[in-house]
Amino acid sequence: MKNITGTLKALIIFYSVLLLQANTNAAFWEDHFEQEAVEDWRHVGNDSVWTVEDGFLRAEIQAQNQWSVIFERYQLIAYPGPYNDFTITLETVGAARARFGIALAKHFQNPLTEVEEFGYYLFFTNDMQAARGSGVFVGPERRWNTDALQQMELHFKDGRFQLNADGESRLDFTDANFDHIDTIAFVLAGFVTEDVNRGSAWVNTFTIDGLAVSPKRKLTTAWASLKQKQP
Repeated sequence: MKNITGTLKALIIFYSVLLLQANTNAAFWEDHFEQEAVEDWRHVGNDSVWTVEDGFLRAEIQAQNQWSVIFERYQLIAYPGPYNDFTITLETVGAARARFGIALAKHFQNPLTEVEEFGYYLFFTNDMQAARGSGVFVGPERRWNTDALQQMELHFKDGRFQLNADGESRLDFTDANFDHIDTIAFVLAGFVTEDVNRGSAWVNTFTIDGLAVSPKRKLTTAWASLKQKQP
């Protein structure tokens, strides 16, 4: 039985190589948050705690200071950028007393300081904002009365951003300065007053389609997936 299993695995890998060589342009990747994966995600910030439990990625605000703006990211590092022509889908996503969603960022050179900065488009479940550096404004106003969604879908290609929520189109616009995206991350934003632990967020599934990767990376991912399915 072990010999048969070993032969079957070898055949799967062999045919995977053939298939991957035929298509090297795009890949599909998803995370169901069944276990923490430090090789796939990196926390950027000091004012929140991110955990994986019961099939959810959860974020809790734990601010260092009172009366402060919270701008925390949980950055995708499994596939380094730049990115273009991709679709991100979130399942069962929401927040309480905070803003939560996806941050798409691009490097820019500040002409005055000659310092490299990030320009962001922040797509929350209930709002959208543009930001530069860490200058995020979180006020009481919201574009949509939806702190939680069953599905949130974001497509980007050549500067065009398209946002859909629970099957309905919410935004469709183009920014010629964003010819590509350098980083993709979850974003948790808010404003804390005296209560520095006020605000939380959650998401069940993250999917991204359209990643440009090499055949070697695809084979590594396929093999890792195969190993996870072993009894």
